[in-house]
Amino acid sequence: MNRRAAGCYVHLPFCDRICPYCDFAVVEFARARVGRYLKAVRAELARSPADLALASIYLGGGTPSALSADDIAGLLHAVFAHFGVEPGSIECTLEANPSRNAADLNLYRRAGVNRLSIGVQSFDDGELHRLGRDHSADQARGYISAARAAGHRNIGIDLIAGAPGQTAQSFQATLARAIECAPQHVSVYGLTIEAGTPYARWFRRSPEEFPDDDATADLLELAERELTAAGFARYEISNYAKAGFESEHNRGYWRQQDCVALGMSASGYEGGRRFRNARSFEAYCAAIEAGASAQEEEEKLAFEARLGEAAMLSLRTREGIQDGDFRARFGVDPRLVFAAAIDKCRRAGLLEEDGQGVRLSARGRLLANTACSEFLHPSFIPAPAGVGKTTS
Repeated sequence: MNRRAAGCYVHLPFCDRICPYCDFAVVEFARARVGRYLKAVRAELARSPADLALASIYLGGGTPSALSADDIAGLLHAVFAHFGVEPGSIECTLEANPSRNAADLNLYRRAGVNRLSIGVQSFDDGELHRLGRDHSADQARGYISAARAAGHRNIGIDLIAGAPGQTAQSFQATLARAIECAPQHVSVYGLTIEAGTPYARWFRRSPEEFPDDDATADLLELAERELTAAGFARYEISNYAKAGFESEHNRGYWRQQDCVALGMSASGYEGGRRFRNARSFEAYCAAIEAGASAQEEEEKLAFEARLGEAAMLSLRTREGIQDGDFRARFGVDPRLVFAAAIDKCRRAGLLEEDGQGVRLSARGRLLANTACSEFLHPSFIPAPAGVGKTTS
């Protein structure tokens, strides 16, 4: 049987403290809430299609590591059993906070977690304080060491560029300390000021306390220089990995692979249909408890929209838009379909071209949003022959 490959994202929204820059769907940790929520997630899982070739699991949040090892183990056991997958046979990522439950790291691994994504954000204590984080730089280093001692061999850390008060010197020091920790993966995200957050109010009041766009771009360029010199490959705009340690789950997103979405605000994808669950904790749990769907948003992408989105996502990756890949997946020649966008971005110095396809140049990576947006609306749409060849 030819089963579609799919990822599974589970949103675990609990946090001890909500960071002032965060706009994710999160709630403060309370033991009474956890039991109700996990029961709802497992009920939603039971209604999900099981005839998929599960390729990855991602436990995101929130702070998934705020949950006990028993909670994580029980949830993963249910996911593995539902899809008929052996623990350890596919990538299984857990997002973790360095301030929480280091003693459970070995138990997470035994439950099937084989990749950690640790929210370090900075190795500068002043920056961590301004980011509202509840761990210190020393705690972060200690957590990474504890993870390695517990047997984890695929460890990623997240860093933020553009934090309030951050300078090139402080960010270079953070990068140096990150490299010293010898992770397999590093994600570097430019800080985004989200409407309605405490940071948005701070920024309106004192914008000079934040690095401007040019300064943040300089920090991102610094990250690329330092991390590539240390043996990491930039395989996506925000992501660097040692060879063989690229995130399979995220690669699934960038290839429009199907994704089963579980939990409040979780976003899923199924053959051109994109959907999102209720963002509210109460609305999500109540819907599932009533035997109803928790999905509140749905969009069915037409062929043109799928094609444009595929181009935009592909451009974020190291490989870019590959001619052969688009012919196999969509039955189209991307050089023809995106001729106008390619020409415009090439003349602006945002693209590199070879016999296999097109990808962002160094300048294009700094202006990725601008470049990618040009590809969202193809300039020529042939008949959609070959659509459906998505057994990646």
